[in-house]
Amino acid sequence: MQSLPWIDPLQFTMNVMANESVNLSHLVFLYSGRRTGYSGRYSYLAYNPAETIEGEYFSTLKEKIAGSKGAMWFGYLGYGLKDSLEQLSSDIPNWYHLPNLSMTRFHNVIRFDHDNHTLEMMAGIYPPWVFKDYPAPAKKYQVEDSSLASNMSKSSYLGKVADIIEQIHRGDLYQANLTRKFTGQFTRTVDSFDLFRRLCEVSPASYSAFIRLNGTDILSSSPELFLAIDEHSGIRTRPIKGTSPRFSDPKSDFESLKKLENSAKDRAENLMIVDLMRNDLSRSCIAGSVKTEALFEITTHANVHHMSSTITGRIRPNYSNLDAIAGCFPPGSMTGAPKIKAMNVCSELEQLERGIYSGAIGWLTATKGCELSVVIRTLIIQKNQFEFQVGGGITADSIPEQERLETIDKAKGILMALGLDVQAIDF
Repeated sequence: MQSLPWIDPLQFTMNVMANESVNLSHLVFLYSGRRTGYSGRYSYLAYNPAETIEGEYFSTLKEKIAGSKGAMWFGYLGYGLKDSLEQLSSDIPNWYHLPNLSMTRFHNVIRFDHDNHTLEMMAGIYPPWVFKDYPAPAKKYQVEDSSLASNMSKSSYLGKVADIIEQIHRGDLYQANLTRKFTGQFTRTVDSFDLFRRLCEVSPASYSAFIRLNGTDILSSSPELFLAIDEHSGIRTRPIKGTSPRFSDPKSDFESLKKLENSAKDRAENLMIVDLMRNDLSRSCIAGSVKTEALFEITTHANVHHMSSTITGRIRPNYSNLDAIAGCFPPGSMTGAPKIKAMNVCSELEQLERGIYSGAIGWLTATKGCELSVVIRTLIIQKNQFEFQVGGGITADSIPEQERLETIDKAKGILMALGLDVQAIDF
């Protein structure tokens, strides 16, 4: 790989998108906008598509890339892949129609090393024109305030939370991650990458992503790792379960953090998903290799505090990266437990397909690793319309109104990026 002088990844990507010679039908930018001790060292930009795989079944991906060995594929795995992986069925509608999976191999792939401030050309030739000083675009979007809507009103959401709590008390399940979708429209066609830059400012995240797919733009500021696999078949997941809001007042903010840290309800919620992910990893890992490396860690982000845990393992020699991904998909933090029952309950209550949300975004290879985030804090734009989705794990100890307020806390970064008044949102 060729090492090159440093350019800020956001500026580099803006320069690429401003150049008329670049094929922008497909582009993937994985941006590490927040460095932590466990993530955020590398960003990736992939452009000029060579081959794209789209479909409704995970088996399509396995068939297409099984022989590609170390080639890197960039894109997303949508939540709807669960139906073919777990023999489920769903006939509820989508807001946007997108394929369940879209992964692309690109002619040009650049890796940005944030620690060493270097660039590496992993594929393709370094474009000399990227040093041209392209001006930042002016803000070209405004949301029609009255257009913001949700598939659940406040009362219907509270009622569905109460329904799940009742099912938990009956013994039908332990936890379900109920989600709700928000939709709206802009007053004019939006400059999506400019909006992404704004999202990165107000909600920096280790697993931010900008994806362009033939008329659809996906803007993500996810803090959550789904799966990372290294070249030695080590696998790691870091599910988030447990959230508390941030406050501008330091005393109140610290109290919110400590409340989360000591919350028996959030610890129980987190532990259930740790057990679920340990079970999912065990499907493809060497017996005895699955370990919980960290439990109930509190991480502070721009708009919320989160509770996370880390589970690791080692993939069996006769299993591929794709086998491991399939065995864990969809991310357990977005389903509940038991996993199949929770997914069915949520589908019945939500009555609208999640689409990309609750799936995974990132890069993967057939044999030499992957890094996939959980699709949360993600805005999807088609023409002048947008959607995003938020949710939370419902347990026996959940209080419906507190769960509703948590969904607004999680949506805060997107709402701020859109220029909407967070305090005025009353869904």
